[in-house]
Order: sequence, then structure tokens, then C-alpha cells
Amino acid sequence: MDVSDIRGLFPGLKDTIYLNTATMCVGCAPAREAYELAVERWSTGRFDWMEAEQAGEEARGMFAEIIGAAAADIAIVPAVSTAAGIVAANLPPARSGENIVVAENEFASNYYPWLLLRERGYDVRAVAPERDVVPAEALSRAADGGTRLIAVSAVHPVTGFRADLASISRIAAGSGAWFFVDACQAAGAVPLDVKRDGVDFLATASHKFLLGSRGMGYLYVRPGLIGGLQPVLPGWKAARLPLESFLGPDMDLSPTASKLDASLAWFPALADQAALAVLRRFGIGAVLERNARLALHLRNALEAEGVDFLSFPERHRSTIISVPVDDPDAVMARLRHANAVVSVRAGRIRLATHFYNLEEELDRVAELIAGR
Repeated sequence: MDVSDIRGLFPGLKDTIYLNTATMCVGCAPAREAYELAVERWSTGRFDWMEAEQAGEEARGMFAEIIGAAAADIAIVPAVSTAAGIVAANLPPARSGENIVVAENEFASNYYPWLLLRERGYDVRAVAPERDVVPAEALSRAADGGTRLIAVSAVHPVTGFRADLASISRIAAGSGAWFFVDACQAAGAVPLDVKRDGVDFLATASHKFLLGSRGMGYLYVRPGLIGGLQPVLPGWKAARLPLESFLGPDMDLSPTASKLDASLAWFPALADQAALAVLRRFGIGAVLERNARLALHLRNALEAEGVDFLSFPERHRSTIISVPVDDPDAVMARLRHANAVVSVRAGRIRLATHFYNLEEELDRVAELIAGR
């Protein structure tokens, strides 16, 4: 993997140190060009919506490759909250003792849809974090024979803690529960394999490590579950033959996960097709390996500068590093002055590396946080 080839696709990084992919990625040139062409065609009455639909199908397939699934297992949705809402709506009213297990510090999109299930009789068991994280063991203590769903983030958006998905899957299976994974901070950042890890549902948005833009996302559904699910937002895309299903009176639902599709956002779909093609060009394996090296380099740089950060065993590390500081505003001011873009979450500086970063950028950010 040639770093100059990578950087050539991200001209916006020429004068910027960008460690904020956990919020939103830097747009790559191919995705920007896809947007610009779409806007030009739209403004002149030449926009081809069928081309955009085909782009969505190609993006569906490329995302499936990243998580070890088939395109038929993937629904296209605008956000994780939509995906969680679809799954929540497919849970029947609770019987006595039935419950949902979720971490208390989950991101809202992977928390509120489950919390609302209280209105349908479920005991929603919000598991409190232990030293900033909710390990598999804590979820296991909360689960029992009445558990119907366990929801986790593959990578926590604040701490960067990477969950042991395989262990949690076994806990869910032991209770006969569905296992739902929010992969917003994991897809395109760390390895994912839904079959190996026994995941029932995995959802992500595109605008972070997948290099896409807001408005596109994906929901993986384990094949054995697809037949028993009902679409919540059905339109013509939910049909077996979408182009023959614009009008009633009947609908023959798709036998694949596409029956859960939301209406496609055409501009973001074109951008996603271009963005995911970038990851495919370099190879997702090579991208993930570079991500791991860069994250390790940043940890080492912070240690060399005497900067404390949340540290986890290697199997729980991700591309997100959370740095407690005494004065976040002062640190952020230094970083902004040096054209370094990061974020603050829970009073800590959040750093998120991606394959387009450079080692010397990481060294400089560590120095700035240390006050040099």
C-alpha cells in the first residue's frame, strides 16, 4: 500500500491533521466527484436515478464483503437508529420476565430504540459500566432465560473499547436472544466477521470509517432470521421485483434482507459506491492492518510524551483513543491553532486514526496534547 496513493485521494488533508473520523470521515476525491456530477446532472434535468439505484446495489455488495456476508443479507438504511427501530419493531409484546440487555453508556441510536420497548412490557436492563467499559461478563450477569435481545457497540464511540463479539454472541445464544451490534465505529476500522462472531444483526452508517456520507447505512441480518421479519418502512424497494412494484394492489416481498430497505438516498448512494471502491482498491485487509499500526503508533507517541489515555488489552483496542485532560478547552485551542481536528467526548479528547493519517501527524498531536 503506497501512502502517497492514499493521500492523493484526500487532497483536503494537505494542510490538516484529521483525527476525527469517529465523528465523520474526510471526503475522498472519488466521492466528492460523484456528488458534484450528481448535482450537475440534477440541476440540468439529466439525473439518472436508475444509475443511482445501481450504485446502491454495488455499495450493498461491497459492504457485505467488508463484514464477511453476502449482499442478500444486507438491507440499506439511512442510520443505525433506523436499523435498531426495525429490529425492535419485530419483537412481539413481552411475556412475563422477558427482557432486553444493553449497556447503560451506549450511544443513543443503540439505546433509545430498546428503551422504548418498556412500553411493550420488556424489562430493559441497562448495565452500568465498570471502569468506563461494559465487558461481556457484565452482560452475562444481566442476561437470563428471559432475555430476548442483547445490544452492544462493536467499538464504543467514546472510550474506543472493542467488544468481544464472539463471547457476547455465545451469551445471547445461551439465552435464546437476538444479538444486535452497532458497528459505526468498527466497520472499515477494525476486522469484522459476522459469521465467525455469530452476529444476528449488525448496523452501521457510512459516514465514518467507510468513507461515505451522511444518509447511507447498512443492516446485516443473519439469513435464518430474514424470513420471519416484517418491513417497518416498506416501499417499492421491499418487493421481490422492485421495478414492477410501483403500484398496488399486491406486494410480493423480497426473500432477501432488501425487504427491509428504506427508500434509497440517491446522492449518498453514488458517493458510497465511489468511497467503498476506494477501500476495495487498497484491499480491506491492508486498510485494517494499516489502521492497527497507526493506532499503535499513536499510543506509543502519547506514552513517549507522558500523556495518559484509556488503555485496554490488545484484543479490546480500536482506532479510537480517549485522552483525559485537565483543561479540554485549552488543549482543543492548541490543536485548532495547529490545524489539527479532533473531538471532545465525555470531557476527554477523542482521537481517531484512519488509514489516511501519517505517523508524523500522530507524533505532532501527541506533542500538542502534552503542551509542546
